[in-house]
Amino acid sequence: MSLHQNLRILLLVILCSLGFFSDQGPENGILNLSIIDELSGKLVPARVEVLDKNGKTYVAEDALSIEQPLVLLNKREFNPYTRTEQFYTHGSCRMSLAPGRYRLRVYKGIEYRVPIREVDIQAGRTVELRVNLSRWIDLPKQGWYGADDHIHIPRPVKELDPAISKWMQAEDLHVANLLQFGHSKDFRQTIQYQHGPGGIYQEGNYILASGQENPRTDFLGHTVILGATSPINFPDNYVVYKLFWEEAKRQGALSGYAHYGLYGGAQYGLSVDLPYNLINFLEVVQADAGIYDVWYDILNLGIPMTPTAGSDYFPSESVKLMLPGRERFYTQVRETLTYPAWLSGVRAGRTFVTNGPVLEFQVDGKGLGEEVALKKPGSVLLEGTVRFDPARDNVRRLELIENGELLRSFPRRAGSSEIRFRFSHEVKQSSWLAVRASGNKVGEAQLPQPADAVSSNFVWTSAVTWGEAYFPPSVCHSAAIYVTIENGPTLSAHPRAKVLARTWLARLENLEMRLAEDQLQYLAEPPPGFSDGVDPDYLRENRPALLEVVRVSKKYFSDRAR
Repeated sequence: MSLHQNLRILLLVILCSLGFFSDQGPENGILNLSIIDELSGKLVPARVEVLDKNGKTYVAEDALSIEQPLVLLNKREFNPYTRTEQFYTHGSCRMSLAPGRYRLRVYKGIEYRVPIREVDIQAGRTVELRVNLSRWIDLPKQGWYGADDHIHIPRPVKELDPAISKWMQAEDLHVANLLQFGHSKDFRQTIQYQHGPGGIYQEGNYILASGQENPRTDFLGHTVILGATSPINFPDNYVVYKLFWEEAKRQGALSGYAHYGLYGGAQYGLSVDLPYNLINFLEVVQADAGIYDVWYDILNLGIPMTPTAGSDYFPSESVKLMLPGRERFYTQVRETLTYPAWLSGVRAGRTFVTNGPVLEFQVDGKGLGEEVALKKPGSVLLEGTVRFDPARDNVRRLELIENGELLRSFPRRAGSSEIRFRFSHEVKQSSWLAVRASGNKVGEAQLPQPADAVSSNFVWTSAVTWGEAYFPPSVCHSAAIYVTIENGPTLSAHPRAKVLARTWLARLENLEMRLAEDQLQYLAEPPPGFSDGVDPDYLRENRPALLEVVRVSKKYFSDRAR
């Protein structure tokens, strides 16, 4: 820590001790707020909004601190969906407020209802306000735990664990993956004090774990590794992603691609890496969008792939576009929740992704990620349900997907908070089946960035005019269930898969052309505002190794295309 930072902290401590930052005056009243879980009767962390009649926001004196990177100082969190400042509390807090009427809203993830309270504050009086949080659904009771696979919160020392854990508990995130990230020259951003078992912090059913968004380039895509026992980095061979995946597998970790498999040339990276059977998951929900095209193509190639979701949250004063856990995915854990058990659930494909609604899906009694084996083409029983809190999500329809195509659509009935189906379906060939639901958020209006704006690690492509409010979508999608017909053609042998193989092969051929000597400098330059490019000389040194893995992948897709 620099001398300047130390002096700043010392000055803040002195000023606070002298009462310089106290907003309590003789005309103020006191609000003591307690947030109680209705079932357990215990205080629980939550995110709180307090507004006066003019819409001005207020923050508790003892709110949880969330500023980064070295010390926790800032206590305000801007919510881009409500356009208000909110704060986190460990369960009880104190506020000194001027006389008047205030409105409170309390948030805790997506499984709890959002209570709204009004309170009158009088000068010199203390108000004790107890807010009970009730669930509209209890997924952990059913063995399903919510996670965010993409959070950039630096954790340089383990002493920060209790505060960060309470922060994640306030969002009801049972598994928060804190990703260290970097690029070819520097892998020390949002640093984690330790990876592997030593970097796991668990309070009850809430887990913090170290992960990494590395490697990441602007022409092969951004990637995520979860569950590695040590940081994985190959600075001398950074563009040969295969080295990372092999080491991740050796360490028992999971490897995947971020940002829908679309951002930063990820389709080129995937075309290189998929043939090696080392990729476990693909991030398909982020930034209020569910984009499934690349994932569907991978499944239609006959390659199983687990869907995940992540907020890409970064606690920065300049980036206020997301909240941790806003996009999340649920994993079924069939034993006591530990990080290794959670990784096993993800590896097995027992997930669904969401920013609010909750899915269930079975095929002949088999669950997400599982396989139904048929001796010959025949009928299977399909059962699906989406549930939601109508005060927060207006889900309009539940859709059944077979091999990437819409099979049937089920609209919501007026006044209902769920949509369900149950019917028999004739399966004529080896297939994958899944369900998805869609609608829009209730009570939220977001102001999107301009279409060409760049923020964090995501390029906004909204067609909405800058400054024009819109209601964010509600999205959710289940993992696939696979139906295999014995002694019949596999998914990879379908004509559809051959067409897709030619598409992926064309990407590899295009990448080869971009690696030509006279093109290297253009390939190496990152887009404006980004720092994940690769030096041309460095790329030139690594070109032979990269071309070799491309050659192997070309043969794979060439064989599939035939």
